[in-house]
Amino acid sequence: MNWWSKRQKKSQADAVILRQIIVTDSITDFWMGFCRAFKGYPELTEQMKALGYPQDASAISMLAELLDDALSPSASRIYIVMDDLHILQQKPLTPLLLFLSRSLPDSVHIILLSRNQIFNEEERMRLGNLLGEITADDLRLSQQELAVYAKRCGLEPSAEEINVLATLTEGWISMVYLNFKAYAQKGCWLSSSADIFTLIDQVLLNPLPERQREFLVLIGMADEFTADQAAYMWQHPDTVKLLSALSKNNAFITRNENGIYRCHHMLRHCTRQKFAEKPETWQRENYSRLGQWYLDHEEYVPAYFAFASAQDWNGVLITLEKDKAKSLNTEHSQEFFRWIKTCPEEYLLRYPIAIVACMVKMFSFHNIPEIKRMKGMLLKSLEQDTALSEQERHDLLGDAEVSESFLCYNNISAMSVHHRKACALLSRTSLSIDPKGAWTFSAPSIFMMYHRSVGGADNENAEMQECMPYYYQVSDGHGNGAEHGFAADLFYERGQLTDADIANRMAMAAANQKKQFSVMLNCNFLSMRMALFNGDFEAVKKHSLDCREWLRRERQYTLLNTLDMCQSFLYALLGHPEAAPRWMAEGRLQEALVLFPATPMLHTFYNQLLLAQGEWTQVLARREECENLYGIYHNVLCEIWLHIQLAAALGQIGRSEEAQKELLTALDQALPDGIVMPFAESEGYIADMLKELKSTGVYAKEIGYILALAEQFGAARQKIRWEHFGEHENYGLSDRELEIARLAAQRKTNLEIAAELHLAEGTVRNQLSRIFDKLNISGSSKNKRLELENLLKL
Repeated sequence: MNWWSKRQKKSQADAVILRQIIVTDSITDFWMGFCRAFKGYPELTEQMKALGYPQDASAISMLAELLDDALSPSASRIYIVMDDLHILQQKPLTPLLLFLSRSLPDSVHIILLSRNQIFNEEERMRLGNLLGEITADDLRLSQQELAVYAKRCGLEPSAEEINVLATLTEGWISMVYLNFKAYAQKGCWLSSSADIFTLIDQVLLNPLPERQREFLVLIGMADEFTADQAAYMWQHPDTVKLLSALSKNNAFITRNENGIYRCHHMLRHCTRQKFAEKPETWQRENYSRLGQWYLDHEEYVPAYFAFASAQDWNGVLITLEKDKAKSLNTEHSQEFFRWIKTCPEEYLLRYPIAIVACMVKMFSFHNIPEIKRMKGMLLKSLEQDTALSEQERHDLLGDAEVSESFLCYNNISAMSVHHRKACALLSRTSLSIDPKGAWTFSAPSIFMMYHRSVGGADNENAEMQECMPYYYQVSDGHGNGAEHGFAADLFYERGQLTDADIANRMAMAAANQKKQFSVMLNCNFLSMRMALFNGDFEAVKKHSLDCREWLRRERQYTLLNTLDMCQSFLYALLGHPEAAPRWMAEGRLQEALVLFPATPMLHTFYNQLLLAQGEWTQVLARREECENLYGIYHNVLCEIWLHIQLAAALGQIGRSEEAQKELLTALDQALPDGIVMPFAESEGYIADMLKELKSTGVYAKEIGYILALAEQFGAARQKIRWEHFGEHENYGLSDRELEIARLAAQRKTNLEIAAELHLAEGTVRNQLSRIFDKLNISGSSKNKRLELENLLKL
């Protein structure tokens, strides 16, 4: 690879080679390395960091667009090199690589280096001639090549010795190299019984002068290092000399063009075995020093791990105070839990700011019991800390109140008790909140998040209006506009579209003022629902496209998943699940980049897609899973939707009595709050059941209102399906008859229809007579036209 790179640079002076060497089995580390490889494209690097590792098709597509935008203008050939791909175990990059291979400009090439096979046969077929491979057989040295290689290295083995070498090494270059080193030292090949790690130890480590060996064992702690880092760790003036000697005489130690040294992972494995044999106090001392290096350079994730390996709890907690645990993601959650559980209490009590940071992170990782333990720890810490001023104590207690409020998530009044206490305590914005984070946890509807008690919607609405200003005060406007968003959603669910529109515009203006993109997305979703209800699909598409554009522009990439959820729900309501984003349509819910509080809505929208796909039994099979999920935070609107969806599915498989029970349960939960729109939006499945219930006198007035809204929604949906999806119900009519029927339903005269279709007026009259007969429409001519209009919903 090194030889090829130099050759490319000579033949193509403007060629760009972006090289990444994978050194750990961590997807976070992989993504950081991938972003670093593009440091010559600073705007792209920042965009990719904001995107995060793309775990779903939508995010992969987004990455492809970013790369295409940045790399397309270049006339140069660009090579993206990923080295040691095999180290990234059980974290397959295949979907990403396959997508990029088809999406990147022709001038961009991806080069993959791995010990293991990268693509299976099916993937090879899909790649076709886009794939060029150097296989294991291509890389093995033949006996003749071994002889040439030995001669070039100044060795003179006999033909018989070359034959033995070929058998020992099977032509693999690493084994050949180690045997050449052994032959130069001892005049004989290595034993065939030893594994490669033993051989590396025998050939590369043991023959080294003691000082070089000790230096290599020490710096092998780090996955990669600079000369400055090595000097910091070694603490002796001969660092540069040692590095030079080792890298010149050992092909397993390399230095790239940026001055970063790496030990080959097999050599690193051996040095770490040697490191583990050292006295424990020495190991801890050096892990701690390594952690300090990372901390000083604001490389927080490796700092955490190094300090934890040293059991240097002061180091771990100081890192937590500086980083506020923001660098830790779900990949690190179990390690994080272990550190905090293992850390002795006396250390934790010295770092109240770290305790507050832990409280916030525990909520993100859904470890609720630890939040409570941390609160007790904080109070104890503040009791014994005499160095803090009174205001510093109050500020930390205020931070803790904000963190503790998450334990009462979606209980507005209970959360507000903590927020009001925080307002009284804090002299600054709370450290427990990231004002740039998604206030909605990537949920698509504020009302769906916070409506938690049947009959309590008006009280919840009043609480939102009263309580949110206290939260805004401690969080610098995090979630600004949420109270208007809640009201707008509630108005819509009650079928009060004008009031919903007013409140929604207020929410949008407030959210935009503080750049609260998650609230703005909720507002856009409600606008799309209202446009759908009005039959204005152009407005639905415009809201969706505009929303996607500004989310990308503002680098709010995780919210693109939420937008996908919203679009899936709307396409399900239209009866076109095939138009939904693929990951949703295929039920790959684990790919959604939403936090736990948003998952009930994710499942509700997926159920609606399943109905649109005709998957009746699957909806019924998901009942228990959804009920358990919705019960955690008492998501009443999700429960209402579930009962409607179950009624729809049961009705489709002929279990009408059970369906009626589910529908009645939904009405019992919804009508105390005047919630009617979920029923109207589901009219295609439940309209007949609603009419049957109404005829028995159950909720007759309310169902009458629902059916009126359902008729409006059904007409709007049909209009959209006709205009935008090419769907036309033929009602048993021929194409010509249907054409005439539609024009007649638009109140055009026979003469006007004849002129438009270039027919005789008598032909139109005869055709209409046949149409009315086929449709069983009788009565006066005027009444026939009205009935035809109602039937065709024009």
